[in-house]
Order: sequence, then C-alpha cells, then structure tokens
Amino acid sequence: MINRQKYHFQALYFFIFFGQGALIPYLTLYFSNDAFQLSGSEIGTIVAIGPILSILLQPLWGLAADRFGRPKRLLLVALLAAAGFTVSYLLTSVYILLLLIACLWALFQCAHIPLVDTLAIEFSKRKSVDYGALRLFGSAGFALAVFVLGQVTEGGTLGAIFYASGAALILAFLVLIGIEAAPVQLTVSERMPVSRLFSNKRFLLFLAGGSLVFGPIFANNYYFGSYVTIRGESTALVGTLFFVAVLCEIPFMRIATRVLMRFGAIPVLACVSILSAVRTGLLALEPPVFSLWILAALQGMIVGLLIPVALDYVRSLVPSSMVATAVSTYMATTTGLATAIFNLMSGVVLEQWTIYSVFWVYTSSSLLGAVLYLISGRIKE
Repeated sequence: MINRQKYHFQALYFFIFFGQGALIPYLTLYFSNDAFQLSGSEIGTIVAIGPILSILLQPLWGLAADRFGRPKRLLLVALLAAAGFTVSYLLTSVYILLLLIACLWALFQCAHIPLVDTLAIEFSKRKSVDYGALRLFGSAGFALAVFVLGQVTEGGTLGAIFYASGAALILAFLVLIGIEAAPVQLTVSERMPVSRLFSNKRFLLFLAGGSLVFGPIFANNYYFGSYVTIRGESTALVGTLFFVAVLCEIPFMRIATRVLMRFGAIPVLACVSILSAVRTGLLALEPPVFSLWILAALQGMIVGLLIPVALDYVRSLVPSSMVATAVSTYMATTTGLATAIFNLMSGVVLEQWTIYSVFWVYTSSSLLGAVLYLISGRIKE
C-alpha cells in the first residue's frame, strides 16, 4: 500500500511539472510571434501576471488547506480549472484577453505546488518516506516536457505547448484521485499564524535573500529561450538545454539532504547562490555555444540543491503548526513576488538594452542574495 501511494505521488509530481515544463519556457517565444504584435513590456506583463497574483493567492490556498484540512480536494479543483484555462490561450491574440486568461490561469495554477507539497510532506512524515524521492519526479517531468516540446515546436507549432500542458494537468487530476490523503484538523489557535510568521526576523531576511536568488532562477525559465534564439539558435536547442538542466537536478536533489547534514543549510545556500551568479555572469559574456551545455548542467545542480535545502530551512525556522503556511508564504514570495519583479524588469531591460544585460541583472541579484543568506544565518531569535 505504501509503495502504491508513493508511486501515485511520484506520478502526480511528474505530471504537474510536465505541465509547467511544456508551457513556461516557451511562453515568451509564443507571444513573440509577429501575429500578436506585442511589445517586450506587454509580453513581460503577461508572463509576470501569474507570479504577481500568486503573491496573495498561494498563501490563501495554503491557509484554506490548513483551515479545512482538505488539500486534496482543493488541488483537484485547481488542476482541472488550470487545464481548461491553459487551452483557452489559443482562443485569442488580443492583448487584454490574453492578460485576462493569464489571470484566470494563475488563480488555479499557483495552487499546484504548495498543495502537492503539503500532501507529500504529510505523507512522507506519516509513512517515513524520503520527500526527495517524491519531488525528484517533478524535475524528471519538467525535463522531459521541455525536451519533447522543444522538438515539437521546432516546426513552428508553438500552440502545441498548451495542449501538452493541459493534457498533463488532466492526467495529474486522475492520478490525484487515487491518493489517500489524511485530513489535518487544526485547533482554533493554530488557524491564523501569519501575523506571528512575519515577526520572525530570520524568516523575513531569509525571504529577502531567497527572493534575490530564486527570482533570477525562475525568470531565467521565461527568458532563456529568448536568449538562445536571439543568438541565432533553434527552439530545439532551447528544449534540449532545459532537458539537460532539469535532468541534472535529479541526482543533486537526491543528495541534497546529505549535503545539508554535512555542511549546514546557510553555507550550502550561500555557496550555491554564488555559483548561480557565476553562471548568469558567464551567459552575459556571450560564451561559445558549446559552453551552454555546461552552464545548463550547472543550472541543474544549482536548482537541485537550492530547492530542497531552502525548503528544509524554512521548516526549521517555524513551529510545526506553522509549517504549511510558512512554506506557502515562502513560495508566494520567491516564486511569486520575486519572479514577477524579475519578469517585468527583464522585459523592460530587454526592450531598452539587450538580453545580455538581463543576465547581468541576474548576476548582481544572486550575489546580494548570497550575502543576505549569510546574514540571516547569524541572527539569533
């Protein structure tokens, strides 16, 4: 029974992240089509609206899951609705309507990761299963999606990204039905922990550092495709490089806990953040095409270590009754607020200067984030 549920969670992560990998890396390429006649700022706004909305919506989804103790039911609704709105992108080329669809899509899509993480963390604790063994299938799904869609879109059929993403979310919905989730009932005193959370100085400083590090990483997922094609390379190469990057996440995500136990969370996070700055700095220097493969592998190592180590550190900063809300708030800030800011900033920088300037911004931000990580680790609560 435990193995069967474990396989269900692995499949759920795989399909949810496949849906993201099929869509996110290719959105800017899709909207850059001359038929849309969109400016760089308009494209930046469309791809940034999801992260902007998730700033408020992700904590609300997390609070709802804590309040009602039914994260599975909420996730079922979110998966089905997001699948429908994903396909609806194909219905129009009007900027205002695309922005509206992006808002509706984001309303439900932003719930996927915090809710599946809530379910997986509860299951891993209850059944003594390694969380990393579940989460790494998300990386595998993302890797396969960007590779396959890179090949498919090479022929110019970029609309396929929406069908692939929608289908993956439907499959995730069907898999989730078979997962047995234990409801969590909280006492009245535990239902409104957000005010207490924002009095934790270490947590706030860690959020600031995480935003400066993860913002460029997630914005990279939107603009790296433009970086490669502006250099005259194909969309197939975009997909292949994403495939290499995400594939390299898997082994490092698997060993992240051992690295954490040996060196500690803050040293690992600071060192990997500096590596992230080195990577984007090298990209800004317009390196030879063959070096993109090495930098893609480095990106995989960076993400594979950062995500589980940062999540573990967040959990260590708060009482057990506040973990779900802390995780959703952390994700809303780093994948929501930070990504929105860097998506918008990247669109403006790209419009005013070049794609290489965008990556210089990422480099500076990552270095500052590493400094804030180190300061956070020295604060005593």
